[in-house]
Amino acid sequence: MSKKFTAVFGSVTSVLCLLLLTGAIVNSGGAPSGRTGAPGALTCADSGCHGGNALNADGGSATITGPSAYTPGTPVDLTLRVERAGAARFGFSVTVQDQNNAMVGAWELVNGEGTAFSEFGADLTHLTHAPAVNVTDEHTWQLRWIPPAQDVGPVSFFAAGNAANGAQGSNGDFIYTTVLNLPAAAGVNSESWQIMPLTVDAIYPVPTADELRLDVVADAAGPVVVHLYDATGRSQIIETRQASMGANSLRIDTSKLAAGTYLWRVVMKGHSRTGVLPVAR
Repeated sequence: MSKKFTAVFGSVTSVLCLLLLTGAIVNSGGAPSGRTGAPGALTCADSGCHGGNALNADGGSATITGPSAYTPGTPVDLTLRVERAGAARFGFSVTVQDQNNAMVGAWELVNGEGTAFSEFGADLTHLTHAPAVNVTDEHTWQLRWIPPAQDVGPVSFFAAGNAANGAQGSNGDFIYTTVLNLPAAAGVNSESWQIMPLTVDAIYPVPTADELRLDVVADAAGPVVVHLYDATGRSQIIETRQASMGANSLRIDTSKLAAGTYLWRVVMKGHSRTGVLPVAR
């Protein structure tokens, strides 16, 4: 998998937005990247793919809520709510940026919450609905963000929600934007080592140099994905291993990583475990 992901802009993005976030086909794949209202980004209202109403029109809202601060390396659970009386379909797009307007950390999909990465899973910097939700008046999604292993200062979550009229077209829908600013907190919160369907028994050596070894126990055979993010939250390694039921030893080549502090994440069947890994040279 590529370590860099590029959002699609211009007319191509407008077509994608029209196909993915409107009317009866709003459930086909979520919103495209670059439509959150973040600095330098548009929304589906001012890009023209959802016309007919002003951005943030009276009578509705999007709201993103979470803790008062984040702890480096510790998952942050957020709630995104989009509401408008009479709306029949809901979708969203969200990203997170540091003070330099760079995406930081990593999104983690929460089982059963109907979320996906943008651009059909290719852009890990933006999270979106998958599929959109056929309900009336309002909908809420649960989101999870994995902060960088080191304090990168305040971050901002930019989200845009679509309260659609369900008329199978691009007109008459309402787009709402919201921002949540989150400072870093002092200290580190530990997580339980026990997760299902995967248990991480050990990770070594610490610090690591040329090879990282993870001893895991899986309750069934299946793919296990190992991520390593640098201190800014940028992905440096994504490796997939096929685990058998029971004990497994996963070996990851880290010889090309520069010295520093990294965030590791092991994912199986939508469940994950994260931690901090120092790399020495």
